[in-house]
Order: sequence, then structure tokens, then C-alpha cells
Amino acid sequence: MIQSDGAFGALWRKVMLRGSAFTSAYRKLHLLYAVKDPWNMASKREQDRFAATNAQLAAISDRYDSILELGCGEGHQSEYLSQLTERFYGIDLSSKAIERARSRCPSLTFAAAMVEQSAELFPDVHFDLICACEVLYYASDITDVLPALMARTDRLYVSNYKPRSDHLLSHFEGPGWRRLEDIVADETVWECFLWEKPGI
Repeated sequence: MIQSDGAFGALWRKVMLRGSAFTSAYRKLHLLYAVKDPWNMASKREQDRFAATNAQLAAISDRYDSILELGCGEGHQSEYLSQLTERFYGIDLSSKAIERARSRCPSLTFAAAMVEQSAELFPDVHFDLICACEVLYYASDITDVLPALMARTDRLYVSNYKPRSDHLLSHFEGPGWRRLEDIVADETVWECFLWEKPGI
């Protein structure tokens, strides 16, 4: 299998991601998983980001009853997030990614679905926390997605890669929203935001 950290893997990722932001280009995102770990999540940079994300979330609450991870991919960040809860759920649009996530984290619950379908999944669960790390800029219109997510959770955590985050900032303002400290790893910056339901 082609590895994402090789020359071909890097080229494949570049080609598949071209023009994918803010377009719902889900077919391209699905095709990314023709290679293993297409996002290079096993890299030190990403592992540092996962650890920093967990530290931010643990500072908000030391334990969550349930967590839903949007865009869980092959389960690399799921391994970290699941340390904060007894009930973890992850979704990704790629069935291939979900297959690998289940292999990586067999005790966790995963489903293949688009972010827009998250309101329909696990209908009996109201989540303490929904995590959307580096995924919302692949939706064509997050104004439809955000209210549906907020209806399913007490807290919504969002992180966005800095160059793309600029297009989304206006969505993370208003009642319940606050800006968290940026995460920086290997000179890459992710802007982080938290929405909390009033009264929790």
C-alpha cells in the first residue's frame, strides 16, 4: 500500500485536495483513502496537535459522558479523544477510513456518514461534546451544519487550519462562542473555538 509520507502520497493528497475547500467535494475526500493515512496523521506535528487538543478539552472538563468526533478518518485522533470519555463515537464519509478506524480502535463506535448527516446518527445519544477538527471547511455551507450540531450537544469544539480559518471566523461569534488559545505545532497554526449551551 502507498504511504502518505512518500513522494507519491504527498502528490496524491495535493491533487485530491485541490479545489475541495468549501465545496462539498466529498468524492475527492473519499478517494484520498486510496492511500493509507492520507493526512499524515501519524506525523509528530499531528500527534502534537492531538495532545494539545486533549489538553484544551481536559481544561474545560476533566471528563465527558459522550463525545462525537466529526471527520474521524482512520481513528488517529480518536485514540486521544477517547481518553476523555467512556462513550466515544466517530464518523467519516469514507467507508475505507472507518474500516481502518475500527481496526485501530476496536472498542470504539464508528459510522460512515457525511457531516451533514450527523444529526441523524446515534439518535438516542445527546453528546456532551462534539469535536470538529479540521473538517467544517469541507462543507459547502456550514450555516446549515452548525445549528444541527448544536441541537445534539452541550459543547461544540472547532479547530481550523489557519489559512482556511479566515473564511469561517464569522460563524464562531455570538452567544455561547468563545475563542480558545491557538494550537501551534511545527510552525503550523490551528485556531480553536468552543460553543457551550447556556446554563451548562
